[in-house]
Amino acid sequence: MKTIKSALFLFLLFGLITSCSDDDDTPSIEEETEVISRVVLTFTPTQGGDAVTATWFDEDGEGVGDPTIDKIELEEDIEYMLSVILTNTLVDPDENVTAEIAMEDDEHMFFFAFTENLFSTPTGNGNVDNRDDAIIYNDQDENGFPLGLSTTWTAGAHTESTGEFRVVLKHQPNIKSATSTATDGESDIDITFPIDIVEDPNEEEEIINEVILTFTPAEGGDPITARWLDADGEGVNNPTIDAISLLANTEYQMSIALTNTLEEPDEDKTEEIADEDDEHMFFFEFTSDIFTNPSGDGNVDNRDDPVNYDDQDENGNPVGLLTTWTTGSAITSSGNFQIILKHQPGGLKTETSDATTGGTDINVVFALNIQ
Repeated sequence: MKTIKSALFLFLLFGLITSCSDDDDTPSIEEETEVISRVVLTFTPTQGGDAVTATWFDEDGEGVGDPTIDKIELEEDIEYMLSVILTNTLVDPDENVTAEIAMEDDEHMFFFAFTENLFSTPTGNGNVDNRDDAIIYNDQDENGFPLGLSTTWTAGAHTESTGEFRVVLKHQPNIKSATSTATDGESDIDITFPIDIVEDPNEEEEIINEVILTFTPAEGGDPITARWLDADGEGVNNPTIDAISLLANTEYQMSIALTNTLEEPDEDKTEEIADEDDEHMFFFEFTSDIFTNPSGDGNVDNRDDPVNYDDQDENGNPVGLLTTWTTGSAITSSGNFQIILKHQPGGLKTETSDATTGGTDINVVFALNIQ
Protein backbone atom coordinates (compact mmCIF):
# COMPACT_ATOMS: atom_id res chain seq x y z
CA MET A 1 0.00 0.00 0.00
CA LYS A 2 2.83 2.37 0.85
CA THR A 3 4.44 1.58 -2.49
CA ILE A 4 1.28 2.61 -4.42
CA LYS A 5 0.93 5.88 -2.46
CA SER A 6 4.60 6.71 -3.04
CA ALA A 7 4.27 6.08 -6.75
CA LEU A 8 1.13 8.25 -6.93
CA PHE A 9 2.89 11.07 -5.06
CA LEU A 10 5.88 10.96 -7.42
CA PHE A 11 3.58 11.00 -10.47
CA LEU A 12 1.71 14.09 -9.23
CA LEU A 13 4.93 15.82 -8.30
CA PHE A 14 6.42 15.18 -11.75
CA GLY A 15 3.28 16.56 -13.39
CA LEU A 16 3.43 19.70 -11.26
CA ILE A 17 7.10 20.27 -12.10
CA THR A 18 6.43 19.76 -15.81
CA SER A 19 3.50 22.20 -15.70
CA CYS A 20 5.60 24.87 -14.01
CA SER A 21 8.38 24.36 -16.51
CA ASP A 22 5.91 24.90 -19.40
CA ASP A 23 4.58 28.08 -17.80
CA ASP A 24 8.10 29.49 -17.58
CA ASP A 25 8.73 29.02 -21.32
CA THR A 26 8.11 32.12 -23.45
CA PRO A 27 5.43 31.24 -26.03
CA SER A 28 6.29 31.80 -29.69
CA ILE A 29 4.30 34.63 -31.27
CA GLU A 30 3.63 34.44 -34.98
CA GLU A 31 3.73 37.70 -36.86
CA GLU A 32 0.38 38.26 -38.55
CA THR A 33 0.23 39.76 -42.01
CA GLU A 34 -1.81 42.94 -42.36
CA VAL A 35 -5.43 42.53 -43.41
CA ILE A 36 -5.76 44.77 -46.47
CA SER A 37 -8.86 44.65 -48.65
CA ARG A 38 -8.46 47.89 -50.60
CA VAL A 39 -5.41 49.45 -52.25
CA VAL A 40 -5.58 52.83 -53.97
CA LEU A 41 -2.71 54.05 -56.15
CA THR A 42 -2.66 57.81 -56.82
CA PHE A 43 -0.30 59.14 -59.50
CA THR A 44 -0.01 62.94 -59.15
CA PRO A 45 1.78 64.89 -61.94
CA THR A 46 4.69 66.76 -60.38
CA GLN A 47 4.23 69.70 -62.79
CA GLY A 48 0.51 70.01 -62.06
CA GLY A 49 -2.57 68.45 -63.60
CA ASP A 50 -5.21 65.89 -62.73
CA ALA A 51 -4.20 62.95 -60.58
CA VAL A 52 -4.66 59.40 -61.89
CA THR A 53 -6.06 56.79 -59.49
CA ALA A 54 -6.40 53.03 -59.72
CA THR A 55 -8.08 50.85 -57.10
CA TRP A 56 -7.79 47.18 -56.18
CA PHE A 57 -10.71 46.08 -54.00
CA ASP A 58 -11.36 42.65 -52.48
CA GLU A 59 -14.81 43.29 -51.03
CA ASP A 60 -15.15 39.98 -49.16
CA GLY A 61 -11.48 39.57 -48.26
CA GLU A 62 -10.05 36.16 -49.05
CA GLY A 63 -13.46 34.85 -50.02
CA VAL A 64 -15.22 33.50 -53.05
CA GLY A 65 -15.48 36.70 -55.09
CA ASP A 66 -12.56 37.92 -57.17
CA PRO A 67 -11.14 41.39 -56.44
CA THR A 68 -11.94 44.26 -58.78
CA ILE A 69 -8.95 46.06 -60.26
CA ASP A 70 -8.67 49.26 -62.27
CA LYS A 71 -6.38 49.92 -65.20
CA ILE A 72 -3.69 52.57 -64.73
CA GLU A 73 -3.53 55.12 -67.56
CA LEU A 74 -0.54 57.47 -67.50
CA GLU A 75 0.37 60.12 -70.05
CA GLU A 76 3.64 59.67 -71.93
CA ASP A 77 6.66 61.72 -70.80
CA ILE A 78 4.93 62.94 -67.62
CA GLU A 79 6.59 62.65 -64.19
CA TYR A 80 4.29 61.41 -61.42
CA MET A 81 4.53 61.02 -57.67
CA LEU A 82 2.83 57.79 -56.61
CA SER A 83 1.20 57.43 -53.19
CA VAL A 84 -0.25 54.17 -51.89
CA ILE A 85 -3.29 54.07 -49.57
CA LEU A 86 -4.07 50.78 -47.80
CA THR A 87 -7.35 50.05 -46.01
CA ASN A 88 -9.03 47.18 -44.21
CA THR A 89 -12.72 47.59 -45.08
CA LEU A 90 -13.70 44.32 -43.39
CA VAL A 91 -14.00 46.01 -39.98
CA ASP A 92 -16.32 48.80 -38.84
CA PRO A 93 -15.16 51.51 -39.09
CA ASP A 94 -12.61 51.01 -41.86
CA GLU A 95 -9.05 50.57 -40.59
CA ASN A 96 -6.35 52.88 -41.94
CA VAL A 97 -3.54 50.40 -42.58
CA THR A 98 -1.42 53.07 -44.29
CA ALA A 99 -0.83 54.79 -40.93
CA GLU A 100 0.10 51.45 -39.37
CA ILE A 101 2.64 50.75 -42.13
CA ALA A 102 4.12 54.24 -41.67
CA MET A 103 4.47 53.66 -37.91
CA GLU A 104 6.07 50.25 -38.51
CA ASP A 105 8.23 51.45 -41.41
CA ASP A 106 11.27 49.53 -40.14
CA GLU A 107 9.30 46.29 -40.70
CA HIS A 108 7.83 46.99 -44.14
CA MET A 109 9.03 47.65 -47.68
CA PHE A 110 7.33 47.96 -51.05
CA PHE A 111 8.82 46.31 -54.13
CA PHE A 112 7.76 47.00 -57.71
CA ALA A 113 7.87 45.13 -61.03
CA PHE A 114 6.69 46.40 -64.40
CA THR A 115 6.83 45.74 -68.12
CA GLU A 116 10.39 46.31 -69.38
CA ASN A 117 11.13 50.00 -70.06
CA LEU A 118 7.52 51.07 -69.45
CA PHE A 119 9.00 54.09 -67.67
CA SER A 120 11.83 56.35 -68.76
CA THR A 121 12.73 56.65 -65.07
CA PRO A 122 13.19 54.31 -63.41
CA THR A 123 14.41 52.20 -66.32
CA GLY A 124 14.43 48.41 -66.41
CA ASN A 125 11.66 46.20 -65.01
CA GLY A 126 11.65 46.94 -61.28
CA ASN A 127 13.28 45.50 -58.14
CA VAL A 128 11.15 42.45 -57.38
CA ASP A 129 13.69 40.24 -59.14
CA ASN A 130 16.72 42.25 -58.01
CA ARG A 131 16.74 44.53 -54.96
CA ASP A 132 19.47 46.71 -56.48
CA ASP A 133 17.49 47.61 -59.62
CA ALA A 134 16.40 51.23 -59.80
CA ILE A 135 13.29 52.46 -57.95
CA ILE A 136 12.92 56.11 -56.90
CA TYR A 137 11.77 55.95 -53.25
CA ASN A 138 10.73 59.22 -51.63
CA ASP A 139 10.50 57.87 -48.08
CA GLN A 140 12.76 55.94 -45.74
CA ASP A 141 12.38 54.20 -42.39
CA GLU A 142 14.15 55.19 -39.19
CA ASN A 143 17.23 53.27 -40.36
CA GLY A 144 17.42 55.01 -43.72
CA PHE A 145 16.09 52.04 -45.70
CA PRO A 146 13.40 52.53 -48.39
CA LEU A 147 9.70 52.22 -47.56
CA GLY A 148 7.68 52.93 -50.71
CA LEU A 149 4.46 54.64 -49.64
CA SER A 150 5.73 57.45 -51.89
CA THR A 151 7.71 56.93 -55.11
CA THR A 152 8.41 58.85 -58.35
CA TRP A 153 7.81 57.61 -61.91
CA THR A 154 8.23 59.16 -65.36
CA ALA A 155 6.09 57.50 -68.02
CA GLY A 156 7.90 56.41 -71.17
CA ALA A 157 6.59 56.42 -74.72
CA HIS A 158 3.01 55.63 -75.66
CA THR A 159 2.46 51.86 -75.74
CA GLU A 160 0.39 50.02 -78.33
CA SER A 161 -0.44 47.21 -75.88
CA THR A 162 -1.31 47.03 -72.18
CA GLY A 163 1.55 46.40 -69.77
CA GLU A 164 1.76 45.33 -66.12
CA PHE A 165 2.55 47.20 -62.89
CA ARG A 166 3.05 44.96 -59.86
CA VAL A 167 3.09 46.19 -56.25
CA VAL A 168 4.39 43.92 -53.48
CA LEU A 169 4.38 44.92 -49.79
CA LYS A 170 6.65 42.74 -47.66
CA HIS A 171 6.38 42.43 -43.88
CA GLN A 172 9.96 42.00 -42.61
CA PRO A 173 10.05 42.23 -38.80
CA ASN A 174 13.64 42.01 -37.52
CA ILE A 175 14.89 41.12 -41.03
CA LYS A 176 14.52 44.35 -43.03
CA SER A 177 17.99 45.53 -43.98
CA ALA A 178 20.00 47.21 -46.72
CA THR A 179 19.97 43.93 -48.65
CA SER A 180 16.63 42.29 -47.77
CA THR A 181 14.69 41.39 -50.90
CA ALA A 182 11.18 40.65 -52.13
CA THR A 183 11.69 37.02 -51.09
CA ASP A 184 12.23 37.93 -47.42
CA GLY A 185 9.30 38.01 -45.00
CA GLU A 186 5.59 37.63 -45.63
CA SER A 187 3.62 39.39 -48.37
CA ASP A 188 0.92 41.75 -47.10
CA ILE A 189 -0.11 42.53 -50.69
CA ASP A 190 0.97 41.29 -54.11
CA ILE A 191 -1.12 42.97 -56.82
CA THR A 192 -0.61 43.32 -60.57
CA PHE A 193 -2.40 46.26 -62.20
CA PRO A 194 -2.85 46.57 -65.99
CA ILE A 195 -1.25 49.78 -67.25
CA ASP A 196 -1.35 51.84 -70.44
CA ILE A 197 0.89 54.74 -71.42
CA VAL A 198 -1.34 57.03 -73.46
CA GLU A 199 -0.54 59.86 -75.84
CA ASP A 200 -0.74 63.51 -74.87
CA PRO A 201 -4.42 64.38 -75.46
CA ASN A 202 -3.44 67.95 -76.37
CA GLU A 203 -1.07 66.80 -79.09
CA GLU A 204 -2.70 66.62 -82.49
CA GLU A 205 -2.20 63.41 -84.44
CA GLU A 206 -1.40 63.66 -88.12
CA ILE A 207 -4.52 63.23 -90.26
CA ILE A 208 -3.37 61.25 -93.28
CA ASN A 209 -5.94 59.61 -95.51
CA GLU A 210 -3.90 59.21 -98.69
CA VAL A 211 -0.54 57.48 -99.14
CA ILE A 212 1.14 57.23 -102.56
CA LEU A 213 4.26 55.12 -103.08
CA THR A 214 6.38 55.87 -106.15
CA PHE A 215 9.05 53.34 -107.18
CA THR A 216 11.53 54.89 -109.66
CA PRO A 217 13.93 52.47 -111.41
CA ALA A 218 17.55 53.40 -110.67
CA GLU A 219 18.60 52.52 -114.25
CA GLY A 220 15.79 54.54 -115.84
CA GLY A 221 12.29 53.64 -116.93
CA ASP A 222 8.74 54.48 -115.98
CA PRO A 223 7.97 54.97 -112.30
CA ILE A 224 5.51 52.56 -110.67
CA THR A 225 2.93 53.96 -108.23
CA ALA A 226 0.57 52.45 -105.70
CA ARG A 227 -2.07 54.37 -103.73
CA TRP A 228 -3.88 53.86 -100.45
CA LEU A 229 -6.93 56.13 -99.97
CA ASP A 230 -9.39 56.33 -97.11
CA ALA A 231 -11.78 58.79 -98.78
CA ASP A 232 -14.00 59.38 -95.75
CA GLY A 233 -11.23 59.23 -93.15
CA GLU A 234 -11.92 56.98 -90.18
CA GLY A 235 -15.48 56.38 -91.37
CA VAL A 236 -17.68 53.51 -92.41
CA ASN A 237 -16.19 52.81 -95.83
CA ASN A 238 -13.02 50.76 -96.20
CA PRO A 239 -9.94 52.32 -97.82
CA THR A 240 -9.08 51.52 -101.43
CA ILE A 241 -5.60 50.16 -101.94
CA ASP A 242 -3.57 49.38 -105.05
CA ALA A 243 -1.26 46.41 -105.41
CA ILE A 244 2.43 47.16 -105.99
CA SER A 245 3.77 45.50 -109.16
CA LEU A 246 7.56 45.64 -109.56
CA LEU A 247 9.96 44.11 -112.09
CA ALA A 248 12.22 41.29 -110.95
CA ASN A 249 15.92 41.92 -110.26
CA THR A 250 15.52 45.70 -110.43
CA GLU A 251 16.72 48.46 -108.10
CA TYR A 252 14.18 51.16 -107.20
CA GLN A 253 14.18 54.30 -105.13
CA MET A 254 10.84 54.59 -103.34
CA SER A 255 9.37 57.95 -102.29
CA ILE A 256 6.32 58.36 -100.06
CA ALA A 257 3.76 61.15 -100.49
CA LEU A 258 1.28 61.76 -97.67
CA THR A 259 -1.86 63.91 -97.95
CA ASN A 260 -4.90 64.92 -95.95
CA THR A 261 -7.59 65.20 -98.62
CA LEU A 262 -10.28 65.90 -96.03
CA GLU A 263 -9.19 69.54 -95.94
CA GLU A 264 -9.95 72.16 -98.59
CA PRO A 265 -7.50 72.52 -100.23
CA ASP A 266 -5.66 69.22 -99.72
CA GLU A 267 -3.04 69.39 -96.97
CA ASP A 268 0.47 68.21 -97.89
CA LYS A 269 1.59 66.09 -94.92
CA THR A 270 4.84 65.02 -96.61
CA GLU A 271 6.29 68.48 -96.13
CA GLU A 272 5.17 68.53 -92.50
CA ILE A 273 6.86 65.18 -91.83
CA ALA A 274 10.04 66.46 -93.49
CA ASP A 275 9.97 69.59 -91.31
CA GLU A 276 9.48 67.47 -88.20
CA ASP A 277 11.87 64.71 -89.25
CA ASP A 278 13.39 64.46 -85.76
CA GLU A 279 9.97 63.32 -84.50
CA HIS A 280 9.04 60.83 -87.24
CA MET A 281 10.35 57.55 -88.59
CA PHE A 282 9.02 54.99 -91.09
CA PHE A 283 9.33 51.29 -90.40
CA PHE A 284 8.86 48.55 -93.00
CA GLU A 285 7.87 44.90 -92.99
CA PHE A 286 7.64 42.65 -96.04
CA THR A 287 7.43 39.03 -97.10
CA SER A 288 10.72 37.41 -96.13
CA ASP A 289 13.45 37.68 -98.80
CA ILE A 290 11.14 39.15 -101.44
CA PHE A 291 13.93 41.71 -101.89
CA THR A 292 17.59 40.89 -102.35
CA ASN A 293 18.53 44.25 -100.84
CA PRO A 294 17.51 44.76 -98.11
CA SER A 295 17.34 41.09 -97.18
CA GLY A 296 15.20 39.65 -94.43
CA ASP A 297 11.67 40.79 -93.59
CA GLY A 298 12.08 44.42 -92.49
CA ASN A 299 12.64 46.30 -89.24
CA VAL A 300 9.17 46.39 -87.67
CA ASP A 301 10.03 43.43 -85.45
CA ASN A 302 13.68 44.44 -84.96
CA ARG A 303 14.99 47.99 -85.41
CA ASP A 304 18.45 46.70 -86.31
CA ASP A 305 17.28 44.62 -89.28
CA PRO A 306 18.37 46.12 -92.63
CA VAL A 307 16.38 48.82 -94.44
CA ASN A 308 18.07 51.16 -96.95
CA TYR A 309 17.14 54.65 -95.76
CA ASP A 310 18.20 57.47 -98.10
CA ASP A 311 17.28 60.32 -95.74
CA GLN A 312 18.17 61.25 -92.18
CA ASP A 313 16.96 63.79 -89.67
CA GLU A 314 19.03 66.56 -88.11
CA ASN A 315 20.43 64.05 -85.58
CA GLY A 316 21.52 61.56 -88.23
CA ASN A 317 18.67 59.11 -87.51
CA PRO A 318 16.64 57.58 -90.39
CA VAL A 319 13.38 59.09 -91.63
CA GLY A 320 12.14 56.95 -94.53
CA LEU A 321 10.47 59.30 -97.00
CA LEU A 322 13.15 58.01 -99.39
CA THR A 323 14.39 54.40 -99.42
CA THR A 324 16.06 51.99 -101.89
CA TRP A 325 14.85 48.48 -102.76
CA THR A 326 16.21 45.79 -105.06
CA THR A 327 13.75 43.08 -106.05
CA GLY A 328 14.54 39.40 -106.28
CA SER A 329 13.21 36.86 -108.73
CA ALA A 330 9.65 36.88 -110.00
CA ILE A 331 7.13 35.27 -107.66
CA THR A 332 4.00 33.36 -108.53
CA SER A 333 1.90 34.71 -105.63
CA SER A 334 1.55 38.11 -103.98
CA GLY A 335 3.64 39.10 -101.01
CA ASN A 336 3.01 41.86 -98.47
CA PHE A 337 4.63 45.27 -98.01
CA GLN A 338 3.77 47.10 -94.77
CA ILE A 339 4.56 50.74 -93.97
CA ILE A 340 4.30 52.17 -90.45
CA LEU A 341 4.93 55.84 -89.68
CA LYS A 342 5.67 56.45 -86.00
CA HIS A 343 5.37 59.82 -84.29
CA GLN A 344 8.11 60.02 -81.66
CA PRO A 345 8.13 63.55 -80.20
CA GLY A 346 9.85 64.93 -77.11
CA GLY A 347 13.14 63.12 -77.55
CA LEU A 348 11.53 59.72 -78.05
CA LYS A 349 13.18 59.28 -81.42
CA THR A 350 16.71 58.00 -80.92
CA GLU A 351 19.18 55.67 -82.60
CA THR A 352 17.47 52.76 -80.80
CA SER A 353 13.77 53.78 -80.79
CA ASP A 354 11.69 51.16 -82.56
CA ALA A 355 8.24 50.50 -84.04
CA THR A 356 6.70 50.20 -80.56
CA THR A 357 7.83 53.71 -79.58
CA GLY A 358 5.42 56.62 -79.93
CA GLY A 359 2.07 56.97 -81.67
CA THR A 360 1.20 55.55 -85.07
CA ASP A 361 0.33 58.03 -87.85
CA ILE A 362 -0.14 55.39 -90.55
CA ASN A 363 -0.09 51.61 -90.73
CA VAL A 364 -0.79 50.37 -94.25
CA VAL A 365 -0.29 46.96 -95.87
CA PHE A 366 0.02 46.72 -99.68
CA ALA A 367 -0.03 43.56 -101.76
CA LEU A 368 3.31 43.21 -103.59
CA ASN A 369 3.90 41.39 -106.88
CA ILE A 370 7.31 40.73 -108.44
CA GLN A 371 6.99 40.04 -112.20
